[in-house]
Amino acid sequence: MKDSYVFEKIFSSQYDRGNTTLYNECLNYFCSYIGVEEEGLYNLEIFKLKCNFENREDTALFTENIPNPSDFDTINYFKSKLGSCEKGIKDLDISIVKNHSLNDKIKEGLDIVLKQEGKEFSNERVKLNFIIKIMSWISTYIDPLKIDKNDTPKVIFYGDIKKHEIYLLLSLYLAGFDILYLNPNSKSIIEKIDIEKYKIELIENDTAEDIITFEERVVLGEKIDKASVKKAFTVGAEASKRISEELLNDAGFIKPWQLQDRKLKSVLLSSTIDEISIYWKQPLKLRPGFKFDNNIVETPVFLSKINGVYSDSREYFDFIRLLRDVENAFFIEYDGDFRKISKEFTKDAFSLSFAINSNGIIDKKLILDEKIYPISTLSESQQTMILEKIEEVIAGDMFVGGLNREDVIRGLYTVLNMDKRLVHLINSFDYSLINPKLIIYMNESLVIEKELSFLILLLSKVGFDIVILSPAGANCIENVINTQLLDVHRLDKMVYDFKLLPIEEDTSIFKKIFGKRSGFKWG
Repeated sequence: MKDSYVFEKIFSSQYDRGNTTLYNECLNYFCSYIGVEEEGLYNLEIFKLKCNFENREDTALFTENIPNPSDFDTINYFKSKLGSCEKGIKDLDISIVKNHSLNDKIKEGLDIVLKQEGKEFSNERVKLNFIIKIMSWISTYIDPLKIDKNDTPKVIFYGDIKKHEIYLLLSLYLAGFDILYLNPNSKSIIEKIDIEKYKIELIENDTAEDIITFEERVVLGEKIDKASVKKAFTVGAEASKRISEELLNDAGFIKPWQLQDRKLKSVLLSSTIDEISIYWKQPLKLRPGFKFDNNIVETPVFLSKINGVYSDSREYFDFIRLLRDVENAFFIEYDGDFRKISKEFTKDAFSLSFAINSNGIIDKKLILDEKIYPISTLSESQQTMILEKIEEVIAGDMFVGGLNREDVIRGLYTVLNMDKRLVHLINSFDYSLINPKLIIYMNESLVIEKELSFLILLLSKVGFDIVILSPAGANCIENVINTQLLDVHRLDKMVYDFKLLPIEEDTSIFKKIFGKRSGFKWG
């Protein structure tokens, strides 16, 4: 979609561009994006843009009109240096920015704008005042940037724009900056510029009627980001080796627990059955989609529903054994007994209504101070992370028919009182290593309760792989949560009442050493 294209283009690397221009060593862009194609995606891209901006030191962001210069020392400096500029600015001994190379490019860019747009200035005084204003703006907003010679600095402007502000953008564009002009509501006066002459890319959509500020869109986009389903696509068995080599060559080994201070963001893997088998026992750092920066770890996880069984039941048996044969896996045969995974909800639990407001925001201090829940044994940062993920589940459009007030309270209660084995798996989860697993075997044709579905989504958000096995192929969760959240696979045949009877677990240490594990028989 165009809403994503323009943002991806402006933040693309020089390697991806691979070209040069007349005015600087690397290809730079001036993109003018008018209107909105899809409101939700646009807000999401604005949120991501803001995050990008906060992680860069070579980008200037203007979200409203630029104030007139007010530093008289700066104004007087430029006034004294300019004198008469009839011969142009390039040869004047004047420092607009401290970086000498960039300073020369900016002077050249200003000369081009003055030559091309000279008719816009009624007399020399107006022209001189314009130059002083542009130089003062550049000195104030551009000089503090840290420019990397191997990347293109950027200026982003959101909203209605005035003529002199456009000339500022043009001057910086001609000096080698990427320029992104965003106006969801109108063309403003951008159409008065000769876009073909300056090679400006103009992308037009239907304009939005509502005036929404940049920061308001950031807030709206963050909500979408927290609730959205990002998917990474597996790339087959060879991917594990390739990704491993890339990781070790570029970054070296990731030390144990090195990433725990970062925020966790799960990315759903879209995959085949075979690829679930391939990646199930692999550390997250070897999965496609795993990445981290100073703030966030993106963990690729499975949230899959597998309907039916293989024609050869032994093949199905082997697949289940593979899923179970991991140290940090929690396997349950779910028959409707909610106590297998969390405490049963009681009327007293409605007291939690005081801990969460009507907007789904949790009083985290109240929960943390209680210290009566299974999750209370986790560190405060882990508990806070879980509470934030609960808010994401509530805010997201994840449930068929949505969530009412009682659903929210039941969901909160279920998460706070999850089985202690799940709490242990969360506590022992190193974000770059093998992640915890939840396997739910549905022998009966049951619909999974909304609060259990709430817990499943929460566990997915904190890094669990989750597989729901339904030999009968019943829509046990598809009618509860939105199916875009779920990878659904269909095996050879649907079999009702396909019972999986566990044989006595092998607990002998000697049996474990010699590799003998628990098995199953089919009833």
